[in-house]
Amino acid sequence: MSVLFSRRTALLAAGTVPLLASCGGGTTRTAGNPAYATLDQADAVARGPVGADLPETPTLRRIRAQGVLRQSGSVTTPGFGMMNPATGKITGFDIGIAQLLAKYLLGTPEVDTITGGADTREAILQNQSVDVAVCTYTISKSRARLVSFAGPYYVARSGIVTAADGPRITAVRDLAGKDVAVQPGAAQEALQKACPQARAVVFEESSQCAAAVRQGRVQAWSANTAILLGKAAVDARLRMTPATYGSSPFGIGLPKDDPAFKQIVVGFLRRIAADGSWRRLWEQTVGPLVSGPAPEPPAPGSVPGS
Repeated sequence: MSVLFSRRTALLAAGTVPLLASCGGGTTRTAGNPAYATLDQADAVARGPVGADLPETPTLRRIRAQGVLRQSGSVTTPGFGMMNPATGKITGFDIGIAQLLAKYLLGTPEVDTITGGADTREAILQNQSVDVAVCTYTISKSRARLVSFAGPYYVARSGIVTAADGPRITAVRDLAGKDVAVQPGAAQEALQKACPQARAVVFEESSQCAAAVRQGRVQAWSANTAILLGKAAVDARLRMTPATYGSSPFGIGLPKDDPAFKQIVVGFLRRIAADGSWRRLWEQTVGPLVSGPAPEPPAPGSVPGS
């Protein structure tokens, strides 16, 4: 069942997430202090652009009539979308992208976030329960048959997590013959392509994958590095391995029946890359959790399915 978090505020307040994550833009920091950082994308969103003379499309008319951008997102991924239980606010790169898009379309960053399983995103885009999906949503050819993608807006990789006392994994080939937790869709497809000898055990939610690893029901968990490093950051019982493979290009999921709206969102991505909004958002969300400079934003349309 999906859960709706209403975010009808101009700016999101800060939240706290553990400081031990990497999403491909740098190396993880060590937790030498309390290992907590306060993240706040408010400045990046406040300085973001407002679209001018946008063409009318059915999706844009619906969003403007609502007065809010409804998005499928995560509230459990540190650095990308994490809810602070004390404040009920969400911070991170993905929620910041959604806010910037809302501001571009509406003039104010009004966002409602709906959470749900990985296998529900296509359905809720198709039935217009949400307008967009911004949730470490990997672009794939199979998904692109059902929904449209604007992007990629960031490219992660596939990674592997084990229990802290679990088997030594240094490369994806080490998963051969092992039970590996995956979510349906891109993660399952990537694992089967990279290591057909691995036994994929499918769970709908990332929390279920993590629990299966902790409980020893699987020997490993494979997903994109944005999800895995965030989970490993908050749970000492999980260990991020050095093994990575393939790529996970994240896109903004869109209804397939409004190609003109996709072009608006593509224009938005190009605009925030060119005017520095993308970099500012990274530096205020993922940046404090990793070492090294912000990566370059990828070019929209640069991967199959986008």
